[in-house]
Amino acid sequence: MKGFLYSADQNFYIDGLKLSGVSSMNGSYSIEYENHLFAGYVGSPDLSQNAPASARFSFQRTMLSSDKPITDLIGDVGFNGGIEYNGKKLSFESGYLNSYSVNFSVDSIPDTSIDLSIYGEMGPNVTIEKTKPSQSEFFIPSSSGISLNCDGREENRVTSFSFSISPQRKPFYKIGSIYPCEVAYLTPIQSTFTVELDVDSYETINTYDYIRTGIHFKDIEISLKDKCDDTKTITYKFKKSHLISENFSSDSENNTKVSLEYISNSHAPPEIIYT
Repeated sequence: MKGFLYSADQNFYIDGLKLSGVSSMNGSYSIEYENHLFAGYVGSPDLSQNAPASARFSFQRTMLSSDKPITDLIGDVGFNGGIEYNGKKLSFESGYLNSYSVNFSVDSIPDTSIDLSIYGEMGPNVTIEKTKPSQSEFFIPSSSGISLNCDGREENRVTSFSFSISPQRKPFYKIGSIYPCEVAYLTPIQSTFTVELDVDSYETINTYDYIRTGIHFKDIEISLKDKCDDTKTITYKFKKSHLISENFSSDSENNTKVSLEYISNSHAPPEIIYT
């Protein structure tokens, strides 16, 4: 059927690697402009660009393999990528990771979401690099293989958790250039961790205890094992995480849950170890 494009005919590349498990993708750009409407102007109405163009790429991925190629891009180095479809392509150069998030829940395959800012060219004329071998090894975390060390996990069942990080960028331009001469990597870097527990013995914390006694920091560590090979693991380490919110809920069907949210600020991203 004309106009029908199968997902199997689409390939998404980032930093030279063809990614597996990509479930959706969005690419867009916008151009800032202003009208020629100054006092005394009698020419034809027209537009002029008054700021650098901006472009974004975002995609969602089911974690069928390790996210290491993505989390390695949290730093301050730009990269190329794009999508091939039906013999055509939409590609970009000089992309930087704006945000990365991953969600885990019992009996579900984790999902990741990635958002990129593009500071170079974007369109069909940018060459997509294919310098790295395709991901061939599966990594699917097992619910029973998740080990979590944080407040309240000793006697209460962890049903889900999520992690997100949003590195801040600032482009610098020079006169006569449409591309930035530098993209600065700003610190501190803020990351967020949320965990949901089925309550047995968990007791909530007084709202202002941390204010009275000083900032309360916790080190959090999560380890995940592959469903088929427990020698493959992913470990997340969050140093000096600050508990900023609790949400306690209960209903008539004996569902009692608490959700905890932590935030960590540091000059380096959280440590993510893949083995």
